Amino acid sequence: MSQIMNWAGNLIDPFNLKEEDFKNAGMQAAVTLSRVQRFWGQLREPYTVAQHCLSLVEYFDGDKELQAIAISHEIYEAMGLGDIPTPVKKMLPQVKNAENQALEMFAKLYGLDHNKFHAKIIKRADKGLMVMEASALMPKNPSYNWEEQYGSPVGKLYKLGATEIEIKRDFLLKWQELFGRL
Repeated sequence: MSQIMNWAGNLIDPFNLKEEDFKNAGMQAAVTLSRVQRFWGQLREPYTVAQHCLSLVEYFDGDKELQAIAISHEIYEAMGLGDIPTPVKKMLPQVKNAENQALEMFAKLYGLDHNKFHAKIIKRADKGLMVMEASALMPKNPSYNWEEQYGSPVGKLYKLGATEIEIKRDFLLKWQELFGRL
């Protein structure tokens, strides 16, 4: 068992999450993801996982179901181990399995189709946002081309320079709008 303490003082095992661990998933996500930096924190300017999720919500403007998937697609990062860089995560099958189990449980509890988290439209947009964010915020390296690695950029940065409190508030308001609960 590998328990960690969350923002509310509850002990959770990120490799064996239970339904009760998702009781306040919106608040857990807002608190954690508004603090966790994208790209392992290696950016020229701060940019959080919550901002990434909100940018994806904006990308799917007009489609509430895809927006609900967008705001919650990083729920495991809020419940578990933070933002692990994609190349590293590919080397950690136990983490990937735990993430898939968490998404499946979350989808069931929040009335979403678990398969939508893995749908091409979500994956393409998520990767496209990653490319856009990297192009805008990562240090330049002529030997690494984000577009060649992951595809074309999409979307726009969400409130670059906003405070943690602003991002947390925006995240909570959007979560409440999409799910009707925190």
